Amino acid sequence: MITQTSQSVETIHEFSEKIQDIVSSRKQLSFQLGDLEVKEGALIYDNLKLDKISTNKILAKLKVRPDFLSLSKQMTENDWSMVSDKLKSVNADQAIYARTAGEANAIVANLMIAHKKAPNGGIQIPEVFGLLEQALISSSASDFVVKERSFDDKTDTVTVTLLNDKTDFDVFGNGQDPWKIGRQITWSNTGFNVSPFFERLVCTNGNVGKQFGFSADITKKKYNYGHINGILEKEIINSADVHSAILAEAARHMQRQNVSVKEYLEYRKLFNEEDHDPILKKYFDLSYLNKAYKCDVDEMHNVWKTTADTGKNAYDFFNDLTYIASHPDQIKLSEEIRKSLQIKASNLLFKKTLDLEYVAPKVQIIRP
Repeated sequence: MITQTSQSVETIHEFSEKIQDIVSSRKQLSFQLGDLEVKEGALIYDNLKLDKISTNKILAKLKVRPDFLSLSKQMTENDWSMVSDKLKSVNADQAIYARTAGEANAIVANLMIAHKKAPNGGIQIPEVFGLLEQALISSSASDFVVKERSFDDKTDTVTVTLLNDKTDFDVFGNGQDPWKIGRQITWSNTGFNVSPFFERLVCTNGNVGKQFGFSADITKKKYNYGHINGILEKEIINSADVHSAILAEAARHMQRQNVSVKEYLEYRKLFNEEDHDPILKKYFDLSYLNKAYKCDVDEMHNVWKTTADTGKNAYDFFNDLTYIASHPDQIKLSEEIRKSLQIKASNLLFKKTLDLEYVAPKVQIIRP
């Protein structure tokens, strides 16, 4: 009998074969900070240039300004060599993990600074595909469907989102707001995460509950083949609905509150006018707030913002956020922003206390 889960295994396997062709040429790197060289205003490891993000991580670790490397143009070669060598010597044995990327694997990317030497070499992307397929084959649930699968070739990160088709439940108990629950698994050669995935069926809006998931990276002891296999067994093979009650309570909590100006602006700042003008105009218009409060609300103090009401129901605002994040065919967003928004929307959903709950009610004061 062909089940939805068995079809999902086949879908994931076909996807994995495409990804393996891409990542097979990548090299995982393990070195120390003292192994880096400074040449022509750039950080170099083994004749490979570090990308901008990786470079900034190293400069932050060394506690120097982001434009520190540009000072090389103002010094003689000998003076610069002495300064850079002295600076590196302070953290020379700092363990670093990264990978090659770009055309002909000519750059160093996804750099991670470890607190100490990792106890193992981590696991590879194809190995996690194998563990996931085996977990689905062994699962007692026959209704896992692949909601989404993606590969970010800038970070070599795989994301597979699964939904259990038999987990429909209504958060308000009135038949008007059904949801499904699944899992989102994200991994690379240096990190792994599995988290609950919640989809609101009314608008097919999805969000990811990272706060209820499991994460590990190559710098942690728990990032190993055996531990990740155990996590997938728990989350896939023996999956249980332990989050529906939490989700229902969170939704009811949000429905009772409005979002503050501060909460509203926190999500507005994820977008910029150049790339996201239609989103800002439709979902984050500030004109009505500026008119109501007779000021530029974005310029006000944060304490003021936390007490200022937007008139926007928190649950409605949450659904706007997840709609933006879940409809790439209608709303153009980079994959990075889209995934970040799914997670940040979940942070709002499960926020224990919304800003306006801290605001004291208006009362009549009678002084003695």
